[in-house]
Amino acid sequence: MTKQEIENSYRQATQCIDGAEIKDAFALISSLVNETGRAGLNDELERLNMSYTFMLKYLEQGVMDPQRDDILLNIRQSLYLLNDQCYIGLMEPSSPEVFYARRRELANISLISIVEEYREELKNLSLVQTVPEQQRDSHAILSRLHQVEELETKLFNKVWSSFPLSTDDAGTIKLCIGGDILPIHTRCLIVAALFLGLMKFYDENKLLLLLESYTLSEEPQVQLRALTCAMMTLLCHKKRTNSSRAIHSRIEALHEIEEFKHDVWGIQVQLARSRNTENIKNRVRNDLIPNIMKVRPDIIDKLKDKDSQIIDLSDIEANPEWQQWLDNSGITRKIEEFNAMQIEGSDVFIATFSHLKTFPFFKTLSNWFLPFYPAHSAVVENLGAGKLALAEVVQHAPYLCNSDKYSFCLSLGALPESQRSMMSAQLEEQDAALNEARHTELPDDRHKRVTIINSFVQDLYRFFKLFSRRREFIAVMDNTGLDMTECLPLSAVTRNAHVLELLGTLYFKNAFYDDAIKCFTRLESMKEMTDDHIYQKIGFAYQNAGDYENALTYYKRYELLHEDDAWNVRHIAACHRALGHQEETLDYYRRAEALSPNNVSLTLTIGHVLLEQNQTKQALQQYFKADLMENTKHRAWRPIAWCSFLLSDYDRALDYYERIARDDEPTAQDLLNHGHVLLCQGKTQEAIATYRESLHLMEGDCRKFRSAFKGDAMELRLHGITTVDQALIPDAVCSTH
Repeated sequence: MTKQEIENSYRQATQCIDGAEIKDAFALISSLVNETGRAGLNDELERLNMSYTFMLKYLEQGVMDPQRDDILLNIRQSLYLLNDQCYIGLMEPSSPEVFYARRRELANISLISIVEEYREELKNLSLVQTVPEQQRDSHAILSRLHQVEELETKLFNKVWSSFPLSTDDAGTIKLCIGGDILPIHTRCLIVAALFLGLMKFYDENKLLLLLESYTLSEEPQVQLRALTCAMMTLLCHKKRTNSSRAIHSRIEALHEIEEFKHDVWGIQVQLARSRNTENIKNRVRNDLIPNIMKVRPDIIDKLKDKDSQIIDLSDIEANPEWQQWLDNSGITRKIEEFNAMQIEGSDVFIATFSHLKTFPFFKTLSNWFLPFYPAHSAVVENLGAGKLALAEVVQHAPYLCNSDKYSFCLSLGALPESQRSMMSAQLEEQDAALNEARHTELPDDRHKRVTIINSFVQDLYRFFKLFSRRREFIAVMDNTGLDMTECLPLSAVTRNAHVLELLGTLYFKNAFYDDAIKCFTRLESMKEMTDDHIYQKIGFAYQNAGDYENALTYYKRYELLHEDDAWNVRHIAACHRALGHQEETLDYYRRAEALSPNNVSLTLTIGHVLLEQNQTKQALQQYFKADLMENTKHRAWRPIAWCSFLLSDYDRALDYYERIARDDEPTAQDLLNHGHVLLCQGKTQEAIATYRESLHLMEGDCRKFRSAFKGDAMELRLHGITTVDQALIPDAVCSTH
């Protein structure tokens, strides 16, 4: 079989098992088993086939079998595993993918032997580190450190590339995670390795180990990483985990733990928040940073004293004029916006650090999941052994994820000593302020756990978006909405009313309207809505999704409870307008106007509606009314001019187009309409000159001008401009341009 044929058979067999088309699955897997030539796999296939044949025979004979569901479930699970084993067996000898490369590399090395070698090297490292400082050999220490880290990577690779995980290996991993025989960062790596393997092939033993690790370890870092990884696995493999009794049973046992539901909610919210990361990245990169950089030269000039020395920014409070200038420049607002996003847990630094993932450090797959610790060789070598105090400051930086902390330290290594010292001083000063704030606050275990979750989800996001070989794994972070409510084993927790409202609001705020609708309507079906405004939010979400009928349904539900809400009435009118309900549109806009009599935008909108309904005289009166209400923006001038033209009041139309030309900045459309008025007055030469000005604003695009001119053909014909003239005028306008 060719590689393509193997992949096709594997994929089709998976689809057949998913759809309970068991006979077809057997046929497809049989061809794969034969291709492997492995007797053990063939024996397993025959055993499963016999069980399935007997089950069908008993069914045909009408035998009642209470075990039938369980038997079928076990057959399906075994077929999934057999299918995966066949695929791996066929791909492993020659595939360049990192998963198969690691399996080939570690095929003859046991997990327990790696653990034992690693522990021995830890002891050796500890011995050289306990030598008195004046007698220490820094090169020997660094060499030992490298050996330890190489074994950590080897341990990680063995765990994630093992498939299926054996009972012995599972026992070894339990001892490693549950005890204190390994450092915390290594235990965290083992958890990540279990997860990474699951992002390649589903292995129930690995998932069960992740769930068990939540209770095996007393370390929050290990617990929360394990639970996050387990939840993301449940999301990626819903078809296999939703029906697993072992998974359901393990999760039910976790419900007894007080922190469990809060941790699940924290992970659920942060995964949902990660959906907006690309938008935040673009916002920071294309808006926040450019705007600050744009005014940077002005900032420097403003902050120089009479001797052209830069004033310390910490002295800015001494001069209110500087602060006022910063406020007026918009920098203060941008910084406040940035800080608000930080505080709510948004991933604001990905734009800054995404280009710093090209260091050799990040070519090692396990390093993407490594908790930051100052003693790592990459940190020591870049900062120098005498600068570990700086690394400890970085370790406590509250808004940087582990991956970005390594990036930061690696980039510091490339800076001149003077700049590094300056940054060190600034960081140490910030750390001192943070420490002082921490000492004045009461310990908050929940906040600490949420911080761990947020940091780890950001680490995962960077791996699945930036790692050079990320396409070899399930793209879990591309899963729309990362909707944990669809995972049945966790549904008792993830479909809680409180978290659904929280998620719905988060999606709504970030304009993910389909997801907001799903959360809010699920909340409604639970009859646990405590805020009537959710009806409005659902309506608004449907409206923005283009589903005006459903939007009306929810706006009107809110209207039954609050009939005088002007915002709601106005949006009902907008939905009727989108659906072409002319009478209802005007009725609701009039009601909204009565509730908000001084709203200029609303008055203008009613004019637009009247104009759409060919009630031009009434529309004109509405525009005059709006113009009297507004003395500066003159938003009514254009519609007044156009209505006057439609009513053949050319003098008034001309007057308003001249006002626009004099007191405003005319657009190409304004000049086109102005030309129409002149043309209908018989001032053809002036009309053509004005049309040419319009063409100029269209950057000389004659095709665009002709299209715009033809768009008004009916109005021009009604005002006496013949079809012949309409055909000639665009040529006259474009001929000399």
